[in-house]
Amino acid sequence: MSESPGDAAPTTARTLGVLAEPEVTAEFAGRNGREVGRLLNLADDRHEWSVEIEYQDFTASDGLAAMLEPMRKHRARRSWDVMVCLTDLPVRSGGRTVVVEVALGEPISLVSLPALGAFNIDRRVRSAVADLGWAMHRHFDPEDDAGEFGPPSLHGSRRVEKAVPDGGPIEFRYLSATRLGRGRLLAGMLRANRPWRLVFGLRSAMAAAIATGAFALVTNTIWQLADLLGALRLTFLTVLAISLMVFWIITQHDLWESPRRDDLLERYKASLYNTSTVWSLTIGVVISYVMLFLAVLLAAVFAIDDGLLALTLQHPVSVLDFMEVAWMTTSAALIGGALGSGFESKDDILRAAYGQRERHRRQSVEADE
Repeated sequence: MSESPGDAAPTTARTLGVLAEPEVTAEFAGRNGREVGRLLNLADDRHEWSVEIEYQDFTASDGLAAMLEPMRKHRARRSWDVMVCLTDLPVRSGGRTVVVEVALGEPISLVSLPALGAFNIDRRVRSAVADLGWAMHRHFDPEDDAGEFGPPSLHGSRRVEKAVPDGGPIEFRYLSATRLGRGRLLAGMLRANRPWRLVFGLRSAMAAAIATGAFALVTNTIWQLADLLGALRLTFLTVLAISLMVFWIITQHDLWESPRRDDLLERYKASLYNTSTVWSLTIGVVISYVMLFLAVLLAAVFAIDDGLLALTLQHPVSVLDFMEVAWMTTSAALIGGALGSGFESKDDILRAAYGQRERHRRQSVEADE
């Protein structure tokens, strides 16, 4: 650090290049790019650091070694001093979840964002990118005493452990060190999927459900069924409606991964992808269900007369009765209306499927080549 105003200002420029897959890290530049540069300049008082961020499709599911040559050429074309690649795909090595891989001789690193988990992700990404950039730079800069390679945010984490592979271009690999590594990875994959965005892809389905619900809401048979079924069976009906919707989306868009049985890694990836797809779609459909329920409940309060409802049910009514009617109507509307409709945006649906996303990137990379 500079100790006095009279110290010489940094005279040598250094550039950290961040190559990110568009769907996952589009928000990284706006929120974190400048902060990464600030962290690097705080750590290094002899150079002026800048951060350049680019978005490009690449296939990282097989790890850094498989994509090292094109990444090396990309870094050379951009004249970046060090390079960090960010992917939203899970990476496996030796049956373990990979958090970071480092090809120190290039110097290039790969960070798997899902392996960082689902919480405090901005802080973790900032720290990992800044630490990797600084550690890789120190290793080859003759002005620095590099010592042992060790990004602090990785070495200081109890959830990560370092491995040194035998041979090959990867000098260092950081792996998930906890028994909850798979759960943490799945949570990170869910966050990367941003399932709440699925609501926009269900606009047409929800419009059809609202139309069906409006018709069902004024049918006294629905009122009587809601009163007779009770909370337990209404809950079962809700689970059935949401499950049917998720199943229908998966089958309609061919989102289920069926790997070759003789490939252990492909089976594991398919298991991860399918689990994250089901949970992402479930969260998106649940959000849509809640929004539909609130709309139907509001309509029920304004459209159904208290006296008529009490006469039909043959007992005094309260707010709970209106909620039961809206609950029953929402489930019936989701099953009867939404399942028979199309979707506003197929892309919003496909973003919830990792397998589709990986295939799209492979096709994009092959087309560029």
